[in-house]
Amino acid sequence: MRLNHRLALVFAVFGGLVAGGLVTIGVRSSRSEAYAQAERLGGVTLTAVRAVVQSEARQGRLDSVGKRFTDLLRQAEIATIVVRDKKGKRLVGSSDNPGLIGREPKPRRGLARVDDGIYDVEGPVDLGPRGKGVVQVGFRTDSLERRLDEIGALGVQAGVMAFLAITGAAWLIGLFAGERLERLVGRLEALAADPQNFRRLRGEVGSDEVSRLVAAFNRMGLSLKAETERRRALEAEKRELAAMLVHDLKTPMTVIRSGITLLSDFVTASGKREHNRTFELLEMSAARLQRMVEDVLQLAKLEEMQGLDGRERVEMGALARACAKDFGLIAADRKQSLDLSLPDAALPVLGDPALLRRVLDNLVHNAVEHTPRGGRIAVKARAEGENVLVEVSDSGPGVPPEARERIFHKFFQKDVKRHVGNVGLGLALCEKVVTRHGGAIGIGDAVPRGARFYFTLPAAPAREGA
Repeated sequence: MRLNHRLALVFAVFGGLVAGGLVTIGVRSSRSEAYAQAERLGGVTLTAVRAVVQSEARQGRLDSVGKRFTDLLRQAEIATIVVRDKKGKRLVGSSDNPGLIGREPKPRRGLARVDDGIYDVEGPVDLGPRGKGVVQVGFRTDSLERRLDEIGALGVQAGVMAFLAITGAAWLIGLFAGERLERLVGRLEALAADPQNFRRLRGEVGSDEVSRLVAAFNRMGLSLKAETERRRALEAEKRELAAMLVHDLKTPMTVIRSGITLLSDFVTASGKREHNRTFELLEMSAARLQRMVEDVLQLAKLEEMQGLDGRERVEMGALARACAKDFGLIAADRKQSLDLSLPDAALPVLGDPALLRRVLDNLVHNAVEHTPRGGRIAVKARAEGENVLVEVSDSGPGVPPEARERIFHKFFQKDVKRHVGNVGLGLALCEKVVTRHGGAIGIGDAVPRGARFYFTLPAAPAREGA
């Protein structure tokens, strides 16, 4: 449920409870007032009846007093009037229903607790020669209950109207407040995703909390946008400078490699090159440095690219076969075996052949570098569902589990002392290339030991008419 709907629902429920509470209190108050008024009227009527009884008793006409109550019974909704002596003997009994004369009055029961439709009150009376007595008056409660039912019905109607009005107002308030907050939440999410596209929110003029929150958000957004633009400009300048420097390194690197080759020809005596190990180290270092320069350039280009501009059909089996052939001489010189395992069927993918070859070269080069003399390197490729799987494994020391999560990060080296001359860009480049091709790359353990690098690429669709 959206925030504005939740707020509207909460306000509506609260408004309904308030309306229901007010109606309940109002109905109870009206009933209490009606009961109190009826009890006051009963007290006044009792006083009048006592006065009549005492007046007639002093004149010795108590037996005929019941006739005087006929009109009173009819006008005041009195059910019974009973006069008793001090022993409880009924001296006078008057009622519009003779069957009620003999009922047992309940004068101590309040009006709200009446259960037989008659509310009884009593008071002492002076009966003259007969001494003291008691006057008991029973009032009918039918008309009172009808009035109370009418009050309750009117209260319910008013309560329903109040409930609808308050609930509607609360719903609108909740929608208004929730909409403002939801707009702010949406803009916060957009700001976190892309600060540079920040847009100001309207409604910051005011002293309420939401207006202050909107104003604070606008200030934060403007600050983040400016900081993001500044950082992006700095990053662009750094990338441009790095690309220029690395690009400029290619020319002296070419000169250095050419010079090493030329010097090796000059120092050759009797058909045998002197200082052979020195020249091997120079050539190896120059090749490694050139490889680093190319990795930096290629990685910088990939980070600038949003996607691959042009893709062509690449046969991964042929690519793996060419890579294994190129590294075969190096592996043989190190007394290593390089095995290639490919299926008979083609393994086509869509992509950039130069970049995919670079991934294979980096993985196989790493395997050669980390495999001891006499070790084994295996390159495999096969179809796996709708993907093409390529694996490069070695029999070297492997990669410890704690280093695998960051092995594809730039500049990461799991063993600095062991990898002097490697700045940790090769695997980062592999990860970028595979990801841009819509694939995934990972690392595992080789059998019986060593490292196993693998990546998958979506297989190319079959050619039409094939």
